[in-house]
Amino acid sequence: MSAFDDVKKANNKSYQQIMYEIIGLDLPVEPPIIQISEKEKSKIAVKDFVKTIVQDKPVIGLNVGVGTKWPSKGWPIKRWKELIGNLGGKNYNLLLLGGPDEVEIVNILRNEFDFVLDTSCDNSLLEFAAIVDLCDLIITADTLALHKATALEKNIIALFGPTSSNEIELYGKGIKLSSDSGCKCYYRKYCSEDVSCMEKITPEMVLKAIGSLVDS
Repeated sequence: MSAFDDVKKANNKSYQQIMYEIIGLDLPVEPPIIQISEKEKSKIAVKDFVKTIVQDKPVIGLNVGVGTKWPSKGWPIKRWKELIGNLGGKNYNLLLLGGPDEVEIVNILRNEFDFVLDTSCDNSLLEFAAIVDLCDLIITADTLALHKATALEKNIIALFGPTSSNEIELYGKGIKLSSDSGCKCYYRKYCSEDVSCMEKITPEMVLKAIGSLVDS
């Protein structure tokens, strides 16, 4: 699978199932666990953005980046803008999630939409997990936030393009979205197409998934 993309594309087992089979553990696969200490929770609880969260509105975490090592996995900023514009600031608390590589995109979105909440991009890994734990739903590409949200048993909308959606286990807590036309740049760092498979995931697709997970 690591050597041949056609074999990897044909695989329909999760990474966890494959590892269980290799080492001889019985299925079903157990979900991952992450422990967040009271220290991390307390540090996040006093941040300004937490004080502005409206308690009777669902909290949606928008994980807007994927870092710099694999940019082809990211959802384009134009799509994030379209989604945020459609969601508006009336019905949800919208939290911008990201790390040091996402400072620019977070600033752009924060300046364009005054109702989004900036959680800052300088949190430690466990502090970031504590922020994810505040959310009812995480919208993210195939990156760190996806795995933290999985371990915290959050509802997830996972956006997949050049990586295998079959390998990722959501344990019944989410919806996977990808382009109907598939990906022509499978497992490549950069996309060679005029319109990437990630861009073909539309805000309408995400809005429908939000309706299924949050509004139903």
